[in-house]
Amino acid sequence: MAEKVLFLNPPGAKIYIRDYYCSKVSKAYYLPQPVDLLMQTGFFAQKGYQLKVVDAIAEKLTVKATNAQIKEFQPDLIITLCGSVSFGEDEAFFQQLKNEIPQTKILSSGDLFLEDPEYFLKCHPWLDGIITDFFSDCGLKYLEGSTHFINGLVTRENGKPATSNGKQKWIDIPRPSHELFKNHLYRMPFANQYPMATVLTNYACPYPCTFCIMSTLEFKSREPNQVMEELLFLKENGIRYLYFSDQTFYLHREATEKILDFMIEEELGFSWVCFSRVDVLDEDKMRKMKAAGCNVIMFGVEWAEDEYCQKYKKQYTLAQVKNTFELAKKVGIKRMGTFLIGVPGQSAQSIKNTVNFAIQINADYASFNVAVPRANTSFRSEAIEQGLISPDERVMDQSGSFITMGTGLVSPEEIMSLKKEAYRRFYFRPTYLAKRLLEIENYQELKTHLREGYHILKSLIG
Repeated sequence: MAEKVLFLNPPGAKIYIRDYYCSKVSKAYYLPQPVDLLMQTGFFAQKGYQLKVVDAIAEKLTVKATNAQIKEFQPDLIITLCGSVSFGEDEAFFQQLKNEIPQTKILSSGDLFLEDPEYFLKCHPWLDGIITDFFSDCGLKYLEGSTHFINGLVTRENGKPATSNGKQKWIDIPRPSHELFKNHLYRMPFANQYPMATVLTNYACPYPCTFCIMSTLEFKSREPNQVMEELLFLKENGIRYLYFSDQTFYLHREATEKILDFMIEEELGFSWVCFSRVDVLDEDKMRKMKAAGCNVIMFGVEWAEDEYCQKYKKQYTLAQVKNTFELAKKVGIKRMGTFLIGVPGQSAQSIKNTVNFAIQINADYASFNVAVPRANTSFRSEAIEQGLISPDERVMDQSGSFITMGTGLVSPEEIMSLKKEAYRRFYFRPTYLAKRLLEIENYQELKTHLREGYHILKSLIG
């Protein structure tokens, strides 16, 4: 009998998003597929293993119900997720699970593990290995008993973390097994049709933003033909909305345009959203994206002062932000700005200026994230050096359901108040609300907006 592999997003008290080495509580109600698990499925599927996905967050499963499904399947290997935001719950769950099925091996991906995986393996016996590169076949090699160092996996016996060499690498990845996931349960705040799926065309990011973990990972891209095969599969299986979870979409022009041209020529009919940068996209690129179905682009704007963009190596200016936002509007693609508040030395006025800038650039959506000292970043080193956090501080949530550190000028309590004020000022302007309602294109989009708006309001008054 073929060995059994379970891909598990463990249960939690909140809507935890733990994947891609960035854990947080969903700020409203959105929940994409856990991409770490998704990308691992293809390696095992092509070898004929028995596979099962249990996404306890998406399926709203209790600890008891999750355990029941695991025990019924009796996996030989579990590939799972843990998060800085949820590790207290994650650890309790897996300690109990390992006691009940000690023969099952557990490999986990997660943001908190990246800085010192050996420490976590030493302190947590239930953990058999830490995945530091879910874009590789490290889990498969582990199951098949590789006795050599496995790049992208750290175990007590062997393995080593993946690191970046600063160069792009083209790789072959088998088609992820989307059919194992309950796609109707995933959702994004910009989706105008369902069901949806997540697609990843490249991994990590070559840009050196110091508050982000991605530049420390090995930057890799999939061959366009493999992505096209995946898109065709999704179309044939009824998927209508895509979330391209690349850190920066359109990094490689030739490869991206091959994919976009395929989407246009084959009339795949997807609507989709992606992340990109204001210094990567121009009008011609966005027009092609629009023709291929893109309805929203998310840009990391971060601050209203060029000095912060330079300090934290964002490497573009506010003038570029304004120009690209204007071009996207001209093309007809909605624009979301993500903003980072609470960095060391930031004043309350600077945070208010950030909100003013979000309104000034006429963003269609805004996400105000709270700066957190993420594992294995120079930003974390800065926060420790300034005494804003202790070196053993590991629990954090960049969505800001709780605040890990102050700025030195603004306390954690004041940051929480300013974050709530930011959302009130941006989303509850009468002119903004009127604009959003007038631009709704269909009933599904109306439902999504009402649902997300309700959860944003709930978080502000809670």
